Amino acid sequence: MKPTRVLLPINAKGTTSACADVAFGLARRFEAELEVLHPCPPPSQRLPYATELSPIYFEAYLDVSRKQVAYEEKEAVAWFEKASADRGEVEAQLLTVEGLVGPAVAQRAKTADLSVLPTVSAAADEMFAEARDAALFSSGRPALFVPDEAGGHVGETVVIAWKDSVESARAVAAAAPFLEGARRVRLISLVAEGEPEDETAAAMANYLTAACLPVELKAVQLGERDVGDAILEEAGAGVLLVMGGYGRWRWQEWIFGGATDHVLRNTDVAVLMCH
Repeated sequence: MKPTRVLLPINAKGTTSACADVAFGLARRFEAELEVLHPCPPPSQRLPYATELSPIYFEAYLDVSRKQVAYEEKEAVAWFEKASADRGEVEAQLLTVEGLVGPAVAQRAKTADLSVLPTVSAAADEMFAEARDAALFSSGRPALFVPDEAGGHVGETVVIAWKDSVESARAVAAAAPFLEGARRVRLISLVAEGEPEDETAAAMANYLTAACLPVELKAVQLGERDVGDAILEEAGAGVLLVMGGYGRWRWQEWIFGGATDHVLRNTDVAVLMCH
């Protein structure tokens, strides 16, 4: 089933040009609704909690916060109107939600087919960091992460970084609309030295072939490379990379490093992930 709603979280200044191009392009391609979400913390949530303020200063600070909220909402509207005018022919709407970024994105992402967000290298600020976490961990839906190098059309060639995991299986299922329209589908499975090839990779390739998809299966020797480096090297340029996100506890990735974090920081192709 093709997507019916694409979610594009933005801040007051919008999002990256690549993200906007991809989101509007997907909405046009799938004839889907594009929901541009502007989470905006209300005045009461912008107060310095660690500081005790007198009633006079408290009200003054609240007034400043109200003006800041109004300014940010005005900026978001201006960005949305320009982005819509530049890209056109898409059923798009701007939704401003006064609330914390994480909960707002998680709530709206649950009723969207996918969320489109910049990669870490494209936008490392706190707002987008919270939005990425919410879309990936708290929505139960896939997230499409877009670097600045990605073009407006993604998915002519799809590369599946396969691993025998629930996350990978969910990512493949989420990629169905892209797989159906792909000219080429490559499924790669990394093999560490001394370990046998993953039999589930062949099973997944057979499953996709039965769906009449042009699948090419390749077992790749990991060698001395890190998993994240190997995935990006084997994926190549100009593709849509499909993979599971954070297959182990995230604190382990923070401490020891991991493929998901490495890919989100270093990819120059769009990445569709599911957790």
